[in-house]
Amino acid sequence: MSVSILDVLNVRHATYDLFSDLFLYKFSSEDFNDLLKKLSLIDEKLGEFIEETGVNVREVRKVIENSKRSDYLIEYSSLFIAGVGVKPLIPVESKRLFSLMGEKVATFKYNDVIRFYRSRHLVPKLISQFPPEPDHISSLLAFMSLLIEEEFKLRSSGKDAFKTVQDQKNFAVTHLFSWIPDWINDVINDPRSSIYKVVCSELSNWLKFERDFLGER
Repeated sequence: MSVSILDVLNVRHATYDLFSDLFLYKFSSEDFNDLLKKLSLIDEKLGEFIEETGVNVREVRKVIENSKRSDYLIEYSSLFIAGVGVKPLIPVESKRLFSLMGEKVATFKYNDVIRFYRSRHLVPKLISQFPPEPDHISSLLAFMSLLIEEEFKLRSSGKDAFKTVQDQKNFAVTHLFSWIPDWINDVINDPRSSIYKVVCSELSNWLKFERDFLGER
């Protein structure tokens, strides 16, 4: 059975949306259970298709389902809120770059993220008890999901999606591929990482797929 570009966009949208959710702090039991339900739904509905990109949703689902919520909270907070280590593990682009490359680079990158958001008339808003920063990894992945949804709507209505595709490429190169792979390696190699060792391994596979996919567009 042939796969259409709309099918591919549907898988890409769902995968970015899932990873965005995985890096939000699910403090309440309700939020944590909602994440489990989302993982189960995506695994059952799209897991087979997502696996063709190199991402194993079932492995992520399994490691989270087999973990106590308390273990999840301890691991997330120690890795990503305390964020200590040789390199900062806080999953916020400007904070990581500030420590590694200085204020000038961090400020430039942060302002560029805001510029992208404003181009879509987005204003960061408080959506949970622990709202992420505009350049938090969850926010960045969510924005890519939004750009893909925009492309889907344009193509579905027969309109030109060239600019949206270019925005996807530029945003991914500037704000995903530039720092997340290095950060992923730090998380995977951190002895405190168990759940997020698996999550980050699959995110690494996803970014490799996306780099190749966007490079061919």
